Amino acid sequence: MTELSFPSLPFLEREKKPRETGINYVRAPVLVGQCIDDYLQAYSDIVDIFKLSGKQAGQMSRSSLLRFLEICKSNDVMISIGNPLMDMALNGGREIVDDYLDRVVDYGVDIIEISSIARSADDDDICRLIDVASKRGLKVINEVGVAFAHSEVQDNMIFSERLGRQIQRFLDAGSWKILLESEGITENLEKDKFRWQLIDRLLSPLALSQFMVEADDQDVLSKYIEIYGPNINMMVDYSRVLKMEDARTGYGPSQSLWGKVVKY
Repeated sequence: MTELSFPSLPFLEREKKPRETGINYVRAPVLVGQCIDDYLQAYSDIVDIFKLSGKQAGQMSRSSLLRFLEICKSNDVMISIGNPLMDMALNGGREIVDDYLDRVVDYGVDIIEISSIARSADDDDICRLIDVASKRGLKVINEVGVAFAHSEVQDNMIFSERLGRQIQRFLDAGSWKILLESEGITENLEKDKFRWQLIDRLLSPLALSQFMVEADDQDVLSKYIEIYGPNINMMVDYSRVLKMEDARTGYGPSQSLWGKVVKY
């Protein structure tokens, strides 16, 4: 592990990477050159995975992508590509999907996302896609949720049993982890409308190692740690990593966790 500036301070000890729980899944910034190197020189111990979100990986130059991958791997950070590129590939058909997966593997990417929110697809097809990607050596994160791209959803429009069955099917098919999209659950809602009971129904039957949650809001990520403990896997923007790590160690960012988080 990296030598810290103040080693005598009583931070909670973190497991060494690679971790299956306590994972920080981090959206990379738009700038991915020297700034990534500087960022990881400072914080590589608390970045498990850097995610190229949106269509970022497809819109950046090949040389920039290769440099990004090199920097991440030299800092023991895995690389993920978000689901929009897979969505585009699926629109092109099986040959395009296979070509996309082959290129992802050739580049040395570790993880891909597959979303069941952004596109309407049969569960059987998603499971086949999980299997095809896994056999190429890729880890698959399956994104599930109730809303997409600022769409509104009412409680009577949420099929929670259906979602629960999907989650289990994807895990059985070989999904590495389930990612719960925050849209319509704890994002773009008033705080008194957050759907914590839905989160409980979907995630509490799972082991911590089987899921991740999107949690950019500091009160939301603090609540997740209060309920599921400091080893819950969470996805945040690169600008929020220190807030998330504060929550994991019990020194902020919300008063509800201050001095409360412990380990044995």
